[in-house]
Amino acid sequence: MAKMLDLHSQTITPGAVLVLGAAGAVSANDGCSALGVPIGPDATLVGWGVASVLANGIARMRLTSQDMVDPVNGEDFAFAATNIVSHIFKYDNLKYNGGNRVITAGTNTAQTICSAITMDWYPGGPTMGVPKHAPNQVGAAVATTFGAALVANAWAGQAFAPGNALPQGKYAILGACVAAMTHGAIRFAHADFGGKKPGFPVTETGVAANLAGASKSDLFLEPGTQFCTLTDSLGIPCVPVFTCTSNGTGLVIEAMSPTIATPTVVLWLAKVG
Repeated sequence: MAKMLDLHSQTITPGAVLVLGAAGAVSANDGCSALGVPIGPDATLVGWGVASVLANGIARMRLTSQDMVDPVNGEDFAFAATNIVSHIFKYDNLKYNGGNRVITAGTNTAQTICSAITMDWYPGGPTMGVPKHAPNQVGAAVATTFGAALVANAWAGQAFAPGNALPQGKYAILGACVAAMTHGAIRFAHADFGGKKPGFPVTETGVAANLAGASKSDLFLEPGTQFCTLTDSLGIPCVPVFTCTSNGTGLVIEAMSPTIATPTVVLWLAKVG
């Protein structure tokens, strides 16, 4: 069965080094009504992670939830006090039954506010399995540039409106390359998605320091095909498909970063109908 992904975020104030900070809050403009509570009861958490400012390595991160087999220990990871990794993503499989999922962290240098993401999937939705070498690929060469700088740890959106209009039809979003944003997350909104916002964590394409700060997750290593990678890693088709009409794409790109940024995003699409 195909699955529709849905990405949300929390802001967290980390503790010093291996000390966990207090629970945070729902990120501005996120869309969730309560901290760590998914937008629907049939959610399954399939990934989560933390992003700090680039020079501030993550020494410890923990996810706790009453849905876990061990809700006291949760999923708690301690890294070296000299760790240079500033953005980490981990796959998971945690069906939602109630309560909230809380992410906390400790960082090695400044205890400034970090971003934490949760990635759920839901049954159904306009998704399909699309290979990375899919036919009929489309790349809008001119990047979508956000019209204003992002406020740190807050979601903002920009319409996807290529200068050369796309032929009408259905398009699968294979992935994206992001520039002018050190790291964070992007997600997509469209009327076809039923209120869900599929997305993934990102790091700035082609910048060695930013990639060095990323955990060696496959999502950071192959920009432009992240939804294909998620389909391969999760074993379920989850590449989102949207309808483009004569009135435009109807697609909005949303971005969130732990620091102020004005991102540019290049999408990779495949025409599938």
